[in-house]
Amino acid sequence: MDDGALMEQVSRGDREAFAMLVEQHAPALHRFAVRLLVQQSHAEEVVQETLTRAWQKAGDYNAERARLSTWLHRIAHNLCVDRLRRQEREVPLVPALESALTARETAEQVVETLDSQDRVARAIASLSERHRTALVLTYYQSLSNREVAEIMGVSLRALESLLARARQQIKTTLEASS
Repeated sequence: MDDGALMEQVSRGDREAFAMLVEQHAPALHRFAVRLLVQQSHAEEVVQETLTRAWQKAGDYNAERARLSTWLHRIAHNLCVDRLRRQEREVPLVPALESALTARETAEQVVETLDSQDRVARAIASLSERHRTALVLTYYQSLSNREVAEIMGVSLRALESLLARARQQIKTTLEASS
């Protein structure tokens, strides 16, 4: 079922269509929110609120203007930004493994992998909200630059500038911590 038809059904109160929307989009929204907010509980609240708003505003969705995933990420992004702005300081990093380690890896390799992932995660967490959002949406959520620019409400050129500065800042942070 295409995005427009799905949201049309959701706007009419179809719970099965909404369950399909949740099944298709909640995991990606959760990954995005966790990477941006770091704290699991905050991310879960953002995803829940995003889906609640999707249910309430399903009639506002226009498939000709944006893909459903872009529309949902825009809602989640706005909620994440609101949460970050309410905090006096960005939350400290809670490291998370993104991939399972194989049984063949030695303890030394595991420690090296964890240390490397922790350093990268800390470097990403140290970015400003805008730089982190651009980076997470582009590299972790695999959205196109056009979609990310739309979600963030910036031009493509501004997004490319944000990404370049974010990459440079991460490089500088990683070099300083070596």
